[in-house]
Amino acid sequence: MNNKYLLTLISIFAAIILLSGSFVSVASQQKTPTFNTRDFSYQNKPNLVKGITNQDTVNILYPLSSIPALVEKAGNFTIDFESEDFDSISACISTAYEPIVDEFELELENAWKTDSTWHVAASVPLNTPKELYNLTITIGKNGESASCSQPRAVSIIDEFSDRFSFIHITDFHIGDPRGLRENIRETIGWKAAKKCVAEINLLSPDFVVITGDLVFGQLYPFEYTWEYKKCYEILQMFQVPTFLCPGNHDGYVQTGQDGFKLWQEYFGPLYYSFDYGDHHFTSVNSYDWPKLARFGISYLVFNWGGYIQEEQMEWIEEDLENSNATMKFMLLHHNPIWDTKNDSLLKNGYEGREELLSLIDEYDVDAVFAGHVHYDDITIQNDTLYVTTTTASSSLSSEDAYWGYRLIDIQDGEITSYNYKEPKFSIPSYKLSCKFTDSHTAVVTNDLEMDIKAHLTFLLPLGDYNVENGEILMQREKNDTVEIYVASEVGKESDVTITLSLQ
Repeated sequence: MNNKYLLTLISIFAAIILLSGSFVSVASQQKTPTFNTRDFSYQNKPNLVKGITNQDTVNILYPLSSIPALVEKAGNFTIDFESEDFDSISACISTAYEPIVDEFELELENAWKTDSTWHVAASVPLNTPKELYNLTITIGKNGESASCSQPRAVSIIDEFSDRFSFIHITDFHIGDPRGLRENIRETIGWKAAKKCVAEINLLSPDFVVITGDLVFGQLYPFEYTWEYKKCYEILQMFQVPTFLCPGNHDGYVQTGQDGFKLWQEYFGPLYYSFDYGDHHFTSVNSYDWPKLARFGISYLVFNWGGYIQEEQMEWIEEDLENSNATMKFMLLHHNPIWDTKNDSLLKNGYEGREELLSLIDEYDVDAVFAGHVHYDDITIQNDTLYVTTTTASSSLSSEDAYWGYRLIDIQDGEITSYNYKEPKFSIPSYKLSCKFTDSHTAVVTNDLEMDIKAHLTFLLPLGDYNVENGEILMQREKNDTVEIYVASEVGKESDVTITLSLQ
């Protein structure tokens, strides 16, 4: 890093700190009606606990906001939690951050315990609408009770399909000032990251995967405390399920703070896997350096490249070996087809890279999704698709790079689409918008060179409504208010006005 660049960053640091105190929370920015109207009562609180005093309370381990359970109607899933012994247990799901809240009791089977973790099988009622839900469990003991909640932890779907889509986004870099070089106005207040969330909500994919560097952790002492909290708030704006894996910026050890400890507090385990029907996703921590090797002092860090320790490598092999899925995908921050020797002051290479590539080949992983480099790249190697997506809001590393995210379409066991433009490019942000002109009317602007289906929500007085230029997908009623979900086909480089009117 040259001295001029470093001085530029230092000069803007004071301005960022001053402005950070005035950042308006994502909750207070919501106005009614809007396509992302939410009640953010859960924000800043990774695990809400209340009730029993003078003893350890209940703590949900799975599902989480960052590793949600994907469940079909009338399907079941397992809740993992920590707790003292209890006499009774109940659980419910409630619509996440919606102006009209629906709540459904879950049917629970007998709980069992392995080591220090409790497990209970939960069944979803057949009449539960397709939606993203908060999860709350309540235990009782000796006449007292304790409750714990996880927001956005359960996603109910109609049924798993061989045709679905997901968004790949990476390198959020909350707290990173380097985006100021690209666009000062959109970097302050992390507007670029929030804009990506709003656009993805409009597209409404089946889920989102985020491959690392969610925060920055490389500027001033104890910054992780603020950055993880702010990042958690922004992620709560997603109206679709989100799955995360860490990057190097998420795990530095600086001024007594270990970024990965905060990751585990806010987001859970550093590596795990999940299934979407018959499709398997392995989420890897590619910054698995020993703690001492993750040490840094502000901009001076010794290693920021890839590293996978043997313990995690054994888990990856076991996870891939035990999956009989139709398709297998891997999520991680550092693309294993590239060595990261230059991402180390000591010129340490990507430890475990060759072994990981061998596992990818041996177990027929269909696609690998990565970030880190802040530009787009598509490489096919040994019949595996390696997808690298640009940053959402940080500095860019090539002349043809821009801020964005990538839409992946799957159909009948094949990846049918992964590029916005050939041969490698992702969807540029700031090309989609939705503006409500009044409570009944919204204008969706699509400046992309592709057609989209936009999803938005209207909050209106109770009544029977027709929709112009759209389709009503679902509605929920409470007292004298109705929440109406609408989808609208919007052609490339065009505007569409969606209007709801009483019948």
